[in-house]
Amino acid sequence: MKENTNTKTIWKVIGASSMGTLIEWYDFFIFGSLSIVISTKFFPADNPTAAFLSTLATFAAGFVVRPFGALFLVD
Repeated sequence: MKENTNTKTIWKVIGASSMGTLIEWYDFFIFGSLSIVISTKFFPADNPTAAFLSTLATFAAGFVVRPFGALFLVD
């Protein structure tokens, strides 16, 4: 009986972590896809190239820092 419980627990962990990863990648996909719109809303419009590059830098920072959250925030 104990082996069956461990198997169920492992599959719950795999399912939950897969769902979290799916949501996280979807978030990055949406941010990357809407980066042109985000750049016009959150950065000054007088220089659209700089605004777009700032948006891409924000995207890159989030992508680079992501593994550190996994390293430090896991039990």
